Amino acid sequence: MLTLPAYEDKLIQSALTKILNAIYERDFLECSFGFRPNRGCHDALKLLDKIINKEHIKYVVDADIKGFFDNVEHGWMMKFIEHMIEDKNLKRLIASMLRAGIMEAGIKYDTPQGIMCTLVKTRN
Repeated sequence: MLTLPAYEDKLIQSALTKILNAIYERDFLECSFGFRPNRGCHDALKLLDKIINKEHIKYVVDADIKGFFDNVEHGWMMKFIEHMIEDKNLKRLIASMLRAGIMEAGIKYDTPQGIMCTLVKTRN
């Protein structure tokens, strides 16, 4: 589903992206590329090519997380966030974004689970 956030929402999402990247980026492995700043699929392919051609590989596992973001449980997500974020206002903002719902043909639908992913590309 395509979501079209309002301009104000885009500003908030961009700021929140920068904050969350500053908090969580240090914990990701160097071999992780998905939706990370200054990393893309071409970087992942270069590393994969290097590993496959220089190391003894017995198998490759291909996994797809199709539907993952549509099924994230909000309570679980907030518990995960609380491990690294203490600020009550930031947690309240994230919780309100999770509960925001969607509007289709003028009808508002609740989002009791899932994350409406709007990718905000930021420059570092």
